[in-house]
Amino acid sequence: MNFYENVSLSTITYYHIGGKSRYLLKVANKADLLEAMAYLHEKQLKHYLVMGLGSNIIFSDKDFDGVILWLQGDGGGFKLHENYKVEVFSGETMDALIQFSFDHGLVGLEWAGGLPSTIGGAIRGNAGAFGSEIKNTLIEVRAIDGDDPEMEIKTFSLDDIQFSYRNSLFKQRPNLIIVSAVFSLRSVMPEDLRKAQGIYSANITYRQVNHPMDYPSCGSVFKNLVKKEEVAKILSVWNDVRELSEHKWHKKVSMGYVINRLGFSGKRIGGAMVSPKHTNYIVNIDNAKAADVKALITEIQSKFKETFGFSPEPEVIIV
Repeated sequence: MNFYENVSLSTITYYHIGGKSRYLLKVANKADLLEAMAYLHEKQLKHYLVMGLGSNIIFSDKDFDGVILWLQGDGGGFKLHENYKVEVFSGETMDALIQFSFDHGLVGLEWAGGLPSTIGGAIRGNAGAFGSEIKNTLIEVRAIDGDDPEMEIKTFSLDDIQFSYRNSLFKQRPNLIIVSAVFSLRSVMPEDLRKAQGIYSANITYRQVNHPMDYPSCGSVFKNLVKKEEVAKILSVWNDVRELSEHKWHKKVSMGYVINRLGFSGKRIGGAMVSPKHTNYIVNIDNAKAADVKALITEIQSKFKETFGFSPEPEVIIV
């Protein structure tokens, strides 16, 4: 565990936005995490936030008067169990897990090629892409209650985690800190492994081509619309997107499409802009402030509610 003071959050997040954190504890493995939590309890530092890559978060322009637990796996947090089960430390990245699985002839996570997330972050938000989600290969999660000084590691089953679209128990209860997770993967012959590696590479290429990778961002700002009643409200106003919803969006409605159609493509406030390349991204094109991004989010939500009668839910974490 490494201890730092007055760390500029803009230097460690994908968005390059945010004030300073009073303290930061850099956590590389399970032992570090338990040591860090013991330190917080000893010093009675109760205001803390767990962060992984910082790819899906907007920090305030004001300083964070607390502790950031910055989970950055050291690359050694993997263990192969019987029956092709892999246990991994929550601070390791999705990409590192995918490469570990390929190295052992295992597949099942190749859909996540290019997904910028730690394991803990992916589980917390039930990350998904290309029709797959993290819950599809996950067996169980081991976590501690950050409010418990005993730091007992408890095991959570899929039923316990209560996964839904971009949501989970861990998102609803931030005091639960993921320590590790166990995935069930498949062992395949070399030909099928190469196919999986091809899918992985193709998905990375798709992101590079279709997402605005040339500017800092927090990824998708809003969740796509998946609830039947919400989709129905969209279709009642824009009946012409029914076919897109049925056949292209898997019965959902794409927020990128909606934001574009509402006229926000290229909309700019300060140094933040709604990306014309993918309008569910708000990019930092010129030293944007958190206030700039939040103002765009508010404008989009206001226009959306005026049009459809309800507000879209942010996917990004706003601190």
